Amino acid sequence: MRLEDIQLAALLHDIGKFYQRTSLSHSDRYKGLTESDFGKSGAHGKWSATFVIENGLGEDIEDLVLHHHNPSGSRNPEYARIIRDADHHSARERKKSESKQEVKEHPMISVFSQVRLPEREKTEGEYYLPLRELIPRDLKGIKPDRRKKAVMSGWNLEEEYRRLWKLFTSEMSELKNVDVNTVHHLLRKYTSLIPSAVYVSVPDISLFDHLKTTAALAGCLYLHRKEGNGGKPYLIVTGDLSGIQNFITGVASPEEAQKGMSKRLRGRSLYISLLMDAVANRIVSEAGLSQPNILFCGGGNFTLILPNTQEVKDILERVSREVNLGFIESFNAELYLALSYTEAEGDELEDFGDIMDRLARKNLRNKRSKFRGLLDEFFTAEEEPPLGTCAVCGLPSSSSICSSCRSHEELGARVANADYMIRVHGSMDSDFNEAGISYFFETENSVIQRLHDLADYDGRIELLRLNSTDFLEIRDRVQAENLSFGFALMGNTVPAEAADKRALDFTEISSLSIGTGKLAALKMDVDNLGQIFSQGLEKRSISRISTMSSFMDLFFLGYINQVASEFFFIMEPCGECREGLIAIRSEIGTVYRPSGITRNELCDGCREKSTPTIYITYSGGDDVLVFGPYDDIVEFAGKLRNEFREWTCENPSIEISAGIFMGGHKFPAGKAAELAEKQLKRSKELGRGKISVFGETVQWDTDGFIGFNELLEFGMKLEELHTEGKLSKNFIYSLLKLHDSSFHEDVRDFDEWVESQEMRLRIKDYVPYYVYKLRNVSDRELRRELFNEGIRFIPWIRIPVSWVSLRTRNGDIHE
Repeated sequence: MRLEDIQLAALLHDIGKFYQRTSLSHSDRYKGLTESDFGKSGAHGKWSATFVIENGLGEDIEDLVLHHHNPSGSRNPEYARIIRDADHHSARERKKSESKQEVKEHPMISVFSQVRLPEREKTEGEYYLPLRELIPRDLKGIKPDRRKKAVMSGWNLEEEYRRLWKLFTSEMSELKNVDVNTVHHLLRKYTSLIPSAVYVSVPDISLFDHLKTTAALAGCLYLHRKEGNGGKPYLIVTGDLSGIQNFITGVASPEEAQKGMSKRLRGRSLYISLLMDAVANRIVSEAGLSQPNILFCGGGNFTLILPNTQEVKDILERVSREVNLGFIESFNAELYLALSYTEAEGDELEDFGDIMDRLARKNLRNKRSKFRGLLDEFFTAEEEPPLGTCAVCGLPSSSSICSSCRSHEELGARVANADYMIRVHGSMDSDFNEAGISYFFETENSVIQRLHDLADYDGRIELLRLNSTDFLEIRDRVQAENLSFGFALMGNTVPAEAADKRALDFTEISSLSIGTGKLAALKMDVDNLGQIFSQGLEKRSISRISTMSSFMDLFFLGYINQVASEFFFIMEPCGECREGLIAIRSEIGTVYRPSGITRNELCDGCREKSTPTIYITYSGGDDVLVFGPYDDIVEFAGKLRNEFREWTCENPSIEISAGIFMGGHKFPAGKAAELAEKQLKRSKELGRGKISVFGETVQWDTDGFIGFNELLEFGMKLEELHTEGKLSKNFIYSLLKLHDSSFHEDVRDFDEWVESQEMRLRIKDYVPYYVYKLRNVSDRELRRELFNEGIRFIPWIRIPVSWVSLRTRNGDIHE
C-alpha cells in the first residue's frame, strides 16, 4: 500500500464522527457489524467507511478507517495497526471529564481557556466556540463566548453539523484528484471548530488537529517500519531562524534608498516567512511526506513531525548546510538557521510541550556555535575588490541598490496585490526561490495563465488561495494531476491607491495622519509564549499543542487583517457618508478619514472604496510589525490587543506587549522599526502586558493603576472638547506641565515600575494647582466633571495630552 493511501486513511479515520453527529445513517453494508468487528468505541468507523465509499476512495482506505480500532479485523492488519497507533499517539491528551456529555449538546471549548501558567490565575469558567466553517474575512464570528447558548442555534448542534456536512461533502465530491494536501485543507476549513472527542473527554481539541497529527504520525510509522528500524519511531524537528530583527529593520535609508522602502521592508519580512515555509516544505517533501507533517510554521520557526530514519537525518543535515551556506554568501552571515531534532516514542507525545522545551534549549546551544565548520572556505582573498556597496544593506554591489534588495522590493509589491500563491517543489525563475522551492504570486486575472505555463512541469505544485477558503472555485479551469489546492492566511493589509492598487510609500502614509504628519512603527508580541506552550496546559499532547498553534495562527495571520481594515480612508465618499468623515490634504490628494463613523456604518459603495491606513509589514507566529499614520497606529495597538484578549478568553496567563515609535515623514523607516523594538523591550522589562508610547509605559487595562485604554479614551474626550471650543490648548498643555512638575522617575524593572505607579497615586501636590487651572473652564458642569473625573488621570496625563497635541497640530490640513 502506498504512503499516500496510509496518510489519506489516517486523515479520514475519524471523519465518521462528523458524519455521525448529523444523525444521517451509515451505509447498509455495515448494518450487521458489531463491536467485535469495528472495535470498542469504534462505531464511528462505519460512518468513516461510508464516506470513503461515497467518494470513491477505494476499498483499501475503506477497510483501514473501518477497522482502525480493531486492526485484527482488517484485510491489511499491519497498515490498520499503523492508523490505530498513530490515532492513540495523537490523542494522548484525552483528559477524562467528571461526567458523560451528550456529543451534540456540547460545542468545542477554546483551548486558550485551559491555559494556566505557574502562579497565575486561571480563566473563570469555560469559553465555547461556534460550530461553523473557517471564513478568513469573518473570523470575528468565531471568537469564544462564555455562554454555551450564544454559539448554538438551539438546544443541540445537529442543525449546524448537517449544514457543515452538506458543504464539506459538496466540495469533496467535486474533486477530480483526491490527494492528501487538498483534503488536509478542506478538513481545516470545515473541522477546525468541531470537537474531536466529547463523550467522556474535555472537548478542547479540534477534529482537524487530531486528524492532521494522526496523518503526520501514520506517515512516520509507515516509513519507520518499512525501513525495519527499531527504537523510537518519531523525529521531532524544530527550525529557529536568528538575526530576523536586524535583517528586516537594519537597512540604511539614505535619500537615494528611501523610495520603495515600504515595499522593501515588507519584502524582507516576506522573505523570512517564505524562507521558513520553503525549508519546511523542502524537508517534508524530500522525506516523501505531506502538509500534515508541518505541525507549525511561522514567526521564524517551524516544527516538523518526521520518521526517525537515517535518510531523514541526512536530509536535515544537507538542507541545514545548504541554507546556512547561502546565508553566508548572500547576507554576510546575518541570518542563521538553527535546526535541531529529538527522537520520541508515541507515549512521549503525551507531553509534547516538554519535547518543545528541550528542543528550544538545543537550538539555543546551536546558535552559540553558529556556522561551525562552514566558514573556512569563505576566508579567501578576493580576486577583485568590490566596485561599491548597496545603499540599503551595505553589502558589495555594482549598483546603488543591489539585486537582493531590489528583489525584496519587487516581492513586497507583488504580494500586496496577490490573490493566489503557487508553491512549486523545484527551483525555477519565479517571484521567490529558496531551498529548492519556488513561489509565484498571482492575481485572479493572472493565475490561470501561470498554471498553463507550468503545465509541463511534472513536480508537485500547490495552488493556495490567500486569505480565502474558497480555494476550489477554479478547479474546473485547470487540468493537472500533480496540482493540489488549498489556502494560506497572510497578514497582507497594505494602504494602496484605489486606481492602480499601487502600495503607498511611507511619506504618503504619514500624510494621512490627522494633525501632524507623523509615521508610527508598532511592534507587538505575545508574552511568555514559549512557557505557554511548554508549561501552560495540564495535558500538553501533540494534538492540543497543534490546536493552540492553529488558533494562534488564525489570529496573527488572519484576524489581524480584519482589525486593520477598521482603520481606513476614502478618496471620494458619497454625500451621506461624508458627514461622518473628515477631509485631509495628503500627499495623494484630498482623502477622507473617519470621524465618529465605523467602516461597517459606511454604505456598500463607500465600504468597497475604503482603503486601509495600516501597513502590515510582518505578522506571524506571535510577532507583529506594522506602520501607519501615528494616530491610527496608537488606536490600532489598543484594538488589536483587546481583540487578542477576547480571542484568548481573557486568560490572565496570556497577554501581549507593545512598543510604538513615531517619527517625521522623512525619518528612516528601518530605524523607526528598530526604535519601536526598543520600546517593546522596555514594556517587557517592566513586567510585560504593557505598552510603551508617548514616553510612558503603562498597563493596558485599569487595575489599581489607570491603563492605556482608559487614558486614550480620555485623550479623545479632551480632543473633542477642544474641537468644540470648550477647552483651550493652553489648559490642556498646562496639565502636562503639572504632571512634569510632580513626577520624576527612572524605572528599570517591574518592581520599580510598581513602586513608581504607587507613588503616583500617593502624591497629591498637584491638586490645588489643578483646581486653580479649572477656573479657566467657563462651563460649570464641565468644570465639575473634569474635577471629579479628570483628576484621576493627572499622574498619567502625558498620554492623553500627547494625543491631543498631535491631533490638533497644523489644523490647516483640514478642509
